[in-house]
Amino acid sequence: MQPSKAIPTCEIDFWSDAVILDPYPHYDRLRALGPAVWLARNDVWALTRYESVRGALLSPEIFSSASGCMMNEPMNSASQGIMLCSDDPQHLAMRRLFARPLMPKALAELRPRLEALVEARIDVLLTRDSFDGVVDLAHYLPLAIVTELVGLNEEGRTNMLDWAAAIFNAFGPIENARTLDGLAIAQHVIGYVLERLDRASLIPGGWGEALFIAADAGTISEHTARMMLIDYLTPALDTTINATSAALELFAAHPDQWDLLREDPTLIPHAINEVIRIESPIRGFARHVTADVEIGDARIPAGSRALMLYACANRDPDKFTDPERFTITRRPSDHLGFGMGTHVCAGMHLAKLEISVILETMARKVRRIEAANPVRRPHNTLRGLASLDCSLMGSN
Repeated sequence: MQPSKAIPTCEIDFWSDAVILDPYPHYDRLRALGPAVWLARNDVWALTRYESVRGALLSPEIFSSASGCMMNEPMNSASQGIMLCSDDPQHLAMRRLFARPLMPKALAELRPRLEALVEARIDVLLTRDSFDGVVDLAHYLPLAIVTELVGLNEEGRTNMLDWAAAIFNAFGPIENARTLDGLAIAQHVIGYVLERLDRASLIPGGWGEALFIAADAGTISEHTARMMLIDYLTPALDTTINATSAALELFAAHPDQWDLLREDPTLIPHAINEVIRIESPIRGFARHVTADVEIGDARIPAGSRALMLYACANRDPDKFTDPERFTITRRPSDHLGFGMGTHVCAGMHLAKLEISVILETMARKVRRIEAANPVRRPHNTLRGLASLDCSLMGSN
């Protein structure tokens, strides 16, 4: 549904390597064009500014998830039945069950174990001249804890991280090579969950087993239980990994902010929000527009697809003063890195807990973080590092 020429239009390919690897000049350009911009090459509307993205996220009756949050029909169709691709009341019913083990009270019991694991890991890394901040630290807790908590069998636990990244790649447009590769893996994952996963192989007491117990009780169907396992592939995996590696890079580049955090660890929650604001782990999700809607100079017709550009909105100067500056005293608790409204990230409390424990431990033990040679991975949906050379200077 191409708009008239008077509508703000941009010719960038949002899923090109050039935009993915260096997005911020493009985000500046998009915000300058207006709160809603037609991406002509991608046949989609982009919501670019904080208020337009926030407003859409708080209007799920117009910006619907039920027809899928992806940019291609095969993935939208295959994803029917997962929590991400649903609207209320179905979404709310699934979310109440899904989020039960991810709420702060439930996660409090997990903290001592996380603290012990991180303490031991930081002690090891302090003995090394250098290490990969992504593989050796950012991956550590998700691979040690989250894969176990979900309760998948060996095939699922071994492949969980790769599966999650591939599924997010499959969110892109169909003509994109990363999308096609991701679709192939996503189809394998859906087949595994629906057809090959033996519920008896799930770890007792895990999140996955709880879904099947709910199915036995008639709360949800077994098909829904199996599809909801796919939702568990992503909470606090990529968000935690990308935010942790971003924190390492940012604090290495801004030692004054690391000194502030060490002097006042109560700033850690604000530091996490600032990391996620300035280096949002998720570029954006799509929505199906159910009714004609006007945003700025744009009239978006019903039946369109609209991208919620979280990362673009989080650097909107109309919302955040000096948005390019990393400062942990900013307190941006209303950033959009976790989304907002009905579909706010269900795994955000676990993500925050994991990153908090890492920063708390490092604040006690690490005087200075050094980082070099960041290698960014091109990815359709996620922004994150593939590797980062790091070294830690102890506090003693």
